Amino acid sequence: MRIRPLTLVLFLVLVLVTGYAVWWHRMATRLLTLLDHSADLARTGGATITYQPPTLGGFPLSIAITATDVKVEKPDGLSWSADTVRASAPIWRLDDVVLTLPKGGHASLPHEGVRPALDATAAIVGGRVALDLGAGTPRTVQVNLSHATLTAAALPAPEGDAAGAPPPASLVPAGSYPIEGLSITVERPATPPADHTGTGLGLRLDITNMTVPPVRSLGTKLQRLVLSARVQGPLPAAPTAEAVAPWSKAGGTVELDSLKLDWGDLHLAANATLALDTSLQPQGSGTAELSGLDNLVDALQDGGSLHGNQAQWAHLGVALLAKPKADGGAPTLKLPITMQNHKLQIGPLTVGHYPDIAWR
Repeated sequence: MRIRPLTLVLFLVLVLVTGYAVWWHRMATRLLTLLDHSADLARTGGATITYQPPTLGGFPLSIAITATDVKVEKPDGLSWSADTVRASAPIWRLDDVVLTLPKGGHASLPHEGVRPALDATAAIVGGRVALDLGAGTPRTVQVNLSHATLTAAALPAPEGDAAGAPPPASLVPAGSYPIEGLSITVERPATPPADHTGTGLGLRLDITNMTVPPVRSLGTKLQRLVLSARVQGPLPAAPTAEAVAPWSKAGGTVELDSLKLDWGDLHLAANATLALDTSLQPQGSGTAELSGLDNLVDALQDGGSLHGNQAQWAHLGVALLAKPKADGGAPTLKLPITMQNHKLQIGPLTVGHYPDIAWR
């Protein structure tokens, strides 16, 4: 019996489509296994991760995995949840996974010490994960938020305080702080560093138009904050004193390669090297270039950090030492930055205090 050419073509197409469908399903299962492996690593670190059984889609040119009722809880009380999480990748690049949260996400962190209870929501959430297909672990994770809001609760009054006593000092004043955009990227090298001269983790943070507590001369709108940093040396296995102490003793540091801040008329560009002292508390030094420093002096005076004639002398120093830019921009001043004994200083000005790190 003679086989018609059309029948042969249709048979070959059927074989190819069936073979491709089997291969696609095998690749989808592999991607699902890789994502499950990443979740298992987080569980090994003490996190609790739950979600409904995921569904597969995207055939034929991509692979999409959709999970619902996703919840993550960590031992320190941090929790995160999303109604729907979708991970997708083109069939030819399974190591490049795009994350989409069409209904946004929610995170919360309980009160501890001078840190109030924090609650964050975002209407639009997306991201990207670069996977190491061999090890099944993320190399780079990027998360983008839009139309987010950070809410800080008031600190509870310590037990035994008299009625009407002033509230305790808070690391973040109680209130609601909208954020137009936030992007954070964390990157691990393909090969972990052998010593403190290599980078164990890279971090980049970019915040756009965030409402902040009102400060005279600076206003309530932080236009831009961009931070780029590297953790040098093999990463500690856990945020505990027993794990962090050897890293610090071996020369581990955090290199703040760039910090740029635009807040009202204050503009800052800085870099610094941070380390831990013998008590495993932050210390460091660097340099900063500032314009609009008079606004910062006014803010420090309002906050009580400058007293008497100190603000007048600071204004005089700025007027004498600030140099105009060649392009006609606002005069700038270069000053050293120091972090030590819970104080952050820019030149002679103490611009803030920071609490102890309570290692677990």
